[in-house]
Amino acid sequence: MMLNYHKIGNGSKILLAFHGIGQDFSCFMNFAEAFSERYTTFLFDLPFHGTHIHQEPFIITKQLWQDILIQFFEKEKIQDFDVIGFSIGGRFALATFEAFADRINHITLLAPDGIKINPLYKLATGCKAGKWIFKRVISSHSALLKIGIILHKLGVVSKSTVRMANFMLDTPLKQKQIYYAWIGFKELQFDIPRLINLAQQSKSDFSFFVGKYDQLLPPKQILPLSKGLPKQQTIVLNTGHSRLIEKVIVYLKKEGFSLQI
Repeated sequence: MMLNYHKIGNGSKILLAFHGIGQDFSCFMNFAEAFSERYTTFLFDLPFHGTHIHQEPFIITKQLWQDILIQFFEKEKIQDFDVIGFSIGGRFALATFEAFADRINHITLLAPDGIKINPLYKLATGCKAGKWIFKRVISSHSALLKIGIILHKLGVVSKSTVRMANFMLDTPLKQKQIYYAWIGFKELQFDIPRLINLAQQSKSDFSFFVGKYDQLLPPKQILPLSKGLPKQQTIVLNTGHSRLIEKVIVYLKKEGFSLQI
């Protein structure tokens, strides 16, 4: 199996870019173009996204992901590289690090998923009953929206979170995509102490970008990993979840892309 990807730029460094849920490779297009002299960026369509949106559901194991990347590296003749991942793309960035830590120079994680697993996610993907309930809930868009509005009025969730959920689930195709991704990516979970140990033994360093107002993946989500890393920096930007990538581009242009630790 080979994932669809696009190659942007002609920089001497190689960057692999993994988008968030409900997006496609174009999520990082502006980023790749902004830093095209520094990086040759490979922008992937994750499973069940972009050109793969009509794939039948299957489980992405860590071994399968490693095998996919080995094929990719052989085809593109890639040795050392950097990685960037946004939201659920953070899982793929971390799985890539776990498999190829000795070949990665720098990892940039933007509001990454996969560090601290929500108990509801385990419930929704861990057993047949949970999967059935999860599928029923996300396919009932109008009922879900009503629940979101009630939770917002009670102060449990923000208006932006309700708006984002409405956008991500407003068509049957999007609902199926979210369901397939949640189920298909459930094996991409991590032993955080093992990741920290890998980072200590490798040359890799980490940069975290989080949104101060991010309700979906708030800044505290990265702490189990970030606080234990030997080489890391965390940048908190004045934004929510959906505009984080564009804010990161502005920040890096201003700072001259000074990410190296």
